[in-house]
Amino acid sequence: MSYRFMKRGIAVSVLLVWMSVLSSSAAPLDSLPNWPAMGVPVINYTPETRWEFGAAAQVYFKVLSPKTSIIQVGGAYSLNKQWYANVQGTLYVGKLLPWLVQFRAGYRRYPDTYYGIGNQANLPDTYARIGEPYDSERAYAYVQPLIGIRDNWLLGVHVDYIWERTHMQNSDETVTIQMPGLGITAQYDTRDVLYYPSKGMFLKAGVTHYNRRWRATADLTRCSIDWRQYVPIGKYVVWCYQLRADIALSSKPGQIPFQMLPTIGGQDLVRGIPYGMYRDNTMIALQGELRFPIWRWLRGCAFAGIGDVYDYTHWQWALPKVGYGVGLRVTINRAKINIRADVARNNIYPSWSDIKSYGFYLTATEAF
Repeated sequence: MSYRFMKRGIAVSVLLVWMSVLSSSAAPLDSLPNWPAMGVPVINYTPETRWEFGAAAQVYFKVLSPKTSIIQVGGAYSLNKQWYANVQGTLYVGKLLPWLVQFRAGYRRYPDTYYGIGNQANLPDTYARIGEPYDSERAYAYVQPLIGIRDNWLLGVHVDYIWERTHMQNSDETVTIQMPGLGITAQYDTRDVLYYPSKGMFLKAGVTHYNRRWRATADLTRCSIDWRQYVPIGKYVVWCYQLRADIALSSKPGQIPFQMLPTIGGQDLVRGIPYGMYRDNTMIALQGELRFPIWRWLRGCAFAGIGDVYDYTHWQWALPKVGYGVGLRVTINRAKINIRADVARNNIYPSWSDIKSYGFYLTATEAF
C-alpha cells in the first residue's frame, strides 16, 4: 500500500520535468532521451495528506540481459505529519539462464479508512460504505527471486514480511499485527516490452503461507493468480485485458486480520472504486483497456473493469463493482515508461454529479 504513494509522488514531479522537455522537442519515440538515471523532487497532494514534499530517484540499467531493470528509491513528508521511505525494484539478470528478482521494502506512516468486511452496502440507495478512519504505521519487505526453467517459464520462491500497527480513531483501539510469510511463484511471460507491452501474455500464480510458528499473528494461506493478454489490433493500437483472483484461506476465517484480506479498487485494479472500500477473503476482478496513439509521445486509452469480493464460507451475491474511464499517457523514455493520468467513474455512487462517483489518478507505469 505504501508504494502507491511513492509512485504517485514520483509521477507528479516527473510529469512537470518531462512536459517541459518534450514540449520543446517534438521528437518521435525512438529519439526520446534514454537517461540511465533520474532524480526528481516529489510534490503531491491527496485529501488524506494535504501537500507532501520529498525526493525520488529511479535508475535504469541492463545486467547481461536484453530487458531493462529498474530500481526506485523515494521518501516524502506531508503537512499532516505523515511520511514514508521505501525502495523497490525489478532486476533481470542473465541470458542463457535468466533470473528475475523483484523486491520492495519500506516504512510508512499514513492514515487510512476501515470500511468493514463484505460486499454489501451499508448506506441506503447506494453501494457505498461508511468508513472509520484509523492511523496506520507499516513496515514491510518482500523479495522474490525467479529462475528460468524452460522457454518463457520462471519458477521461484518469495519471502514476505508485514508489521502494522493501527489505531482506530472512533473506538480508540490499537491493534498490532506481524505476518512473516514464505511462498512459491510460477510465472510465464512473452511480453515484448515490460512497461508498455504491445503483444504477448503474462501469467503469474503464487501461494504464500503465514504461520503462527513463525510468530505470525494468524495462520493464513494466500493464493493469487494474475493473467494478462496484449493483442495488437492495428498500427500502435493494443487491446489488453487482465484477470485477477485472490483468496485468503484459513481454518478460522473470522480471525484473519483485515489488512491481509483481498480488496479491489485503487489506481491499478478496477479504477474508480475507492481502494479498500470492499474487502473479504475472496476477490475476483476482470478489466480491459484499449490503448492508442495520439501524437508522438502522447497516447490515450479507454478502460473498464468489473469485480467484487466474497466470503467463500458464506457466499453472498451482490451487484458487482464497476469502474470505467479514459486516460492519457506521456512516454518519458525509450523503455516506454509512461506517466499515467486517468479519470474513472464507479457505480457505487449513482449520482453523476457526486464527486465521490469519480476517481482521479496520476501515477507512473501502467495499471497492468
